[in-house]
Amino acid sequence: MTKIIFMTAFLLSTIISNSASAQNAEDIIKYRINIMKSLGNHISVIAANLKGKVSINEDILPHSQSMLLTLSSINIKKLFPINTKASDSSKTKALDSVWIDKDLFQKSMSQSTERTKDLVTAAESGNNQNIAKSLGALGKSCGACHDKFRKKKN
Repeated sequence: MTKIIFMTAFLLSTIISNSASAQNAEDIIKYRINIMKSLGNHISVIAANLKGKVSINEDILPHSQSMLLTLSSINIKKLFPINTKASDSSKTKALDSVWIDKDLFQKSMSQSTERTKDLVTAAESGNNQNIAKSLGALGKSCGACHDKFRKKKN
């Protein structure tokens, strides 16, 4: 009788755990998409200032710092768990290479973080040429990561 109770409890906890894991996958994907969108939005704010579309240059530094904080806080293992790979039901654009080539993915993310540090330094200087150069380098870093690890936009 004890074995039956133990096995039933074990099976039930496994089913509940797997179910919770499946439910959380879509939430994690949405969470990760929101983080990446926020990074893109910060870049857009900085670029709008550099292109003269708006003249709120004092926003460049805090948006650069926010990007650095966001990138530095990303825990790849938690943000890209194995159960969040692309499936017919998920909205992720992450390619399987994220999980297959984990070391290169980590390195790519680290390079983007380093480029963002350079952007913060440039923003602190207030020199728009240096800011534009650093933003361009960050854009190339992000683009290289997208080329390898994200589905192309349709």
